[in-house]
Amino acid sequence: MPRQQINLEPYRDEIIALYHHGISSDSISRTLENCHNIQVKERTIQSRLRKWGIRKRHQTTTGDEVLHARIKMLFIQDRLTDKAMLNMLQKEGYGISERTLRRLRFKLGLHARASDQEQHQDQGHMEKEMIAPQPLAEGQPV
Repeated sequence: MPRQQINLEPYRDEIIALYHHGISSDSISRTLENCHNIQVKERTIQSRLRKWGIRKRHQTTTGDEVLHARIKMLFIQDRLTDKAMLNMLQKEGYGISERTLRRLRFKLGLHARASDQEQHQDQGHMEKEMIAPQPLAEGQPV
């Protein structure tokens, strides 16, 4: 005789919220038992989360064309650093990590530029080279 299936639908939002806050399936099981007097195994929690399509990782970020366009805009037009871009994207609701952002940026061909300070130093160095006369080797025409 098959075991009777436990109806977790009334607790669905609570289970999902706990899971997204990093609570393990085992801890969720214990929470349901303590708060609602429902005995549920860890594997049941995991299978329900799968059934509901809940995942910890945001697998859509690498294929999200809207996100790619937003990264390009923040990088090219707004000239933001990775940290600033990450902060902005997370405020806009994208579940993206620093590592994923960096990986996507490279995949999109957006490579980090030298900082403005380095660019100014390089520019100043080039101007000095242009102004300062270079010593001529002996026998070289003037």
